This record gives sequence, C-alpha cells and structure tokens, in this order.
Amino acid sequence: MNTPFELAFKYMPTPAFIIESSSGKLLSSNRNFEILFENFNTTPSDTWESLCEDAVCAEDWQTLQNKIKTGNIERCESVIRVGDKLVNMQLEMRHLGETVLACVYNTDHMDLSAAENTLLKFALTESSAGLWIWETGSDLVSCSKSIATLLGYPLDQTPRSTTEWHALVHPDDVKRLATVVNEHVALNQDYYEVEYRILTSDQRYLWVKERGRSYTKGPDGSIKKIIGFMVDISPQKALEEHLRNQATFDELTGLLTRGAALTHFKKQLGLAKRQYTPLTMAKINLDANERLSKLPMEARNIAIQTSARYIYKKIREADVLARVEPDKLLLLLPNTSVKDAKTLLKHIITPTEDELSVLLGGNSDPLDFCVGIAAFPEDGETIEELALSANQAVENGQASCKQIVVN
Repeated sequence: MNTPFELAFKYMPTPAFIIESSSGKLLSSNRNFEILFENFNTTPSDTWESLCEDAVCAEDWQTLQNKIKTGNIERCESVIRVGDKLVNMQLEMRHLGETVLACVYNTDHMDLSAAENTLLKFALTESSAGLWIWETGSDLVSCSKSIATLLGYPLDQTPRSTTEWHALVHPDDVKRLATVVNEHVALNQDYYEVEYRILTSDQRYLWVKERGRSYTKGPDGSIKKIIGFMVDISPQKALEEHLRNQATFDELTGLLTRGAALTHFKKQLGLAKRQYTPLTMAKINLDANERLSKLPMEARNIAIQTSARYIYKKIREADVLARVEPDKLLLLLPNTSVKDAKTLLKHIITPTEDELSVLLGGNSDPLDFCVGIAAFPEDGETIEELALSANQAVENGQASCKQIVVN
C-alpha cells in the first residue's frame, strides 16, 4: 500500500480493517477500529474466525468472502468479539482481489440519517418521497420525516412494526403487500417493488409505490435489514383509471363503448343459447330526421347526451345500452320477445309531458328517434349478425318514416 493511501486508510473517520481473501487473516486496521477495542482495554483478533462470533471455523470465512466477491453480500451484520464483549456491528464489505476491505458501523443505534448518507447513490436513482428501515428480526420499523409528512402523521405516530403498517394499508391490498415482502425475505432477494393504498391522517387512501431492497445480511446471507422508499403515485393511478374508463365508457354519454358492450352482449347471447330464452337487439338512431347534423357541435353533443340519459333511465336493469356511433345506440334486451321489446321501445319514444320538456330543453326530440329490432335466433345467431339485421331495420324505418321497425 502506498504511503498516502495507507495514511488515508489509517485515519479515515469510519472504523475499518483489511482481511486477506485466501486465509481470513486481518492484515491491517485503521485507528478508529483500534479505538473501538481500546475502549475495552483489548486489541483486535488477528483472524476473522476469532473476531466474529458467528464464525465457527476457517471455512466460514471462505463462504462469506465468496458471497462478497460475487456481490451477494454488500453489508454483513455480524456479532464481533471486543474483548469479553459481543457487539452487533454492520460491516460494509468490498472485495479488492487478494483482500477484502471492511468498513464498520455500530448497528445497535443506527438511525435513518446514517442510512440516507450511506445509500445516497441508491436514493438518487429513486424519485422518492421518503425512506424507512425494517429490522426483520425485531420487526422494528423506522420511518423518515418525509413519510410522516406524506401520510400526515406526527413522526412519533408513524408505524413501528409490520402490524401497525398493515393496519394502514387498504384491506384489499394487505395480502398482496405481505406476500411480496415475505417472498423477498424468504427467497433472500435483493430488490422488490409493490403498489398499494395506504390510509392518511385525513382518512383517505393514497396510492403509493414501495421499492425495497436488502440493506444488511448476516454471514449466512439471511436478510437482517431492509430499506424502502415510498412514492406517491396517486396522480398516475388517477390517469390510469381515467384511461380505463375512456376505453370502457363513452366520454360524452357515459354509456358503454362498442368494444366494452361486445363482452356483455356475447355473455347474454351465450345465456340465451344455453337456456333457450328469447333475446332481442335494438338499433336506435337518434337523428333519423337528420336535424342534429345541422346543429353546432356543442348543441349536437348536448342533444345526444340528453337522449342517451333519457333512454338509459327508461330501460330495465338487465338491459345493456351502448353508444356504437356518434348518433346511434345499440340496446340488448335479454329474455325479451319481439312483442315485449316493441312495448318497451314504444314507451321510450312516447315520453310523458315532463320527460318531453326535459328532452326539448336539451335539444332532443323523440320524433327524431328511429328503432330497428332484430331477434335471436330468427335474424342471426351471433352478435354481429343481429347487429347487421337491426341496422337494416333502422334504415328501412328511416326510409319509410316509421319509428319502430322489426326486421
């Protein structure tokens, strides 16, 4: 070792020592490591086997240094003999070829600020709202101030154990969170990631993403401490929900879209086939007189929205209504004969005085409605065939100025 580097090692503020890779012999130690022992009127042992309470034989060092060499262990939590005392220490191990550099941290009183400093590189790769540390053996959880701020709790009221943590997690997410973390520990993994909802002080659930990684391990490779970063992902989840709703529900009318309705239609058709029950489909043209097409865009949208909401209120709970074209709706009537379908649809195109007032106030006129009816199995045995048949009936009705037409 060159003199400048030897002096830097000797007087570095972190207690440290160097071990020979092949034998486990302590080759050198710095001043602060020696002071740890001087405080107990003793000196460091000369081998890993005699220094570490966890080491039973020389082969234990070879097993450990192989794990360090392959990167399976970066931080090793061990019980170190200091004279007749046993001190729980955290060792940051770096394989340097023929030697291993061990930097020592007393873990009995390790706090979050120390973890934040020593894991700065990892922290900088995360857009993190806060840091926590979990000691797997004692089940002690320590939260940073930023997590307390995120959840709206005083620091002394943040969770201190997994039980307290899980008490804040949404009941639908607890099992998934526990499974991910337990697998991380049981399988001795280096990293995990999970999303879940957690309760804030104002009694609302916040979507968060938790990223955890092994922080320290025992000489046998078992995980002793885990650090985790919690990130607020509520805006992202809100956007995802909006996009899902856009794919399922029409933005203007709130009705099912064509794609979403197809799943429901096929399910009802399958039931009709298995149970030998009637099923009808109705295509509803909201602008058979081509009046809406002449209105400004905003007025036309209001008319379509008003008509769709009116029709939705008039149908039964089991019926399925979807917007399949800008001014056309598709209505599926399970367990309904053509006769019963005509009765229901006549009820729709003949509003009460109050209903008519609402429709006209929203630029809608039931005289513009034209309905084509197709029946299973007479007019088709698939959803596509029934839709084509109902569409043909609508066109026939529009040409003949009839409001309800059966194909």
